[in-house]
Amino acid sequence: MPEIIVNINDQDYAIVCDPGEENHLKHLSSKIDYKVRELTKRFGKIGETRLMVMASLLIADEIHELNKKLETNIEKINSLEANIGSKNKELTDQKKESQEYIDISNDRLTDLLSRLSLVN
Repeated sequence: MPEIIVNINDQDYAIVCDPGEENHLKHLSSKIDYKVRELTKRFGKIGETRLMVMASLLIADEIHELNKKLETNIEKINSLEANIGSKNKELTDQKKESQEYIDISNDRLTDLLSRLSLVN
């Protein structure tokens, strides 16, 4: 398994990962580094552990909010899909009724034409 070095808040950490995951982990660590540096700017040097905990909580909160949005959007999609299904059924029913009306009208017209041809 590959081992990479990530740097968070000027501290190197050796991380073992699956092959091919190196760039992904480096990208994630840069996001964590950014959060930790933001916290350092706001609160000063408050200890590495406390910074990591605060950064983790902020990231967990972002994930939580994104999951809530995702759930809301999935509910909206499900509602829209149900609405589309209902509208499709209405359209199918209307198409069937229209075709029945056309068929009945054609039968009536054919009957009338037959009667007219008998009159002449």
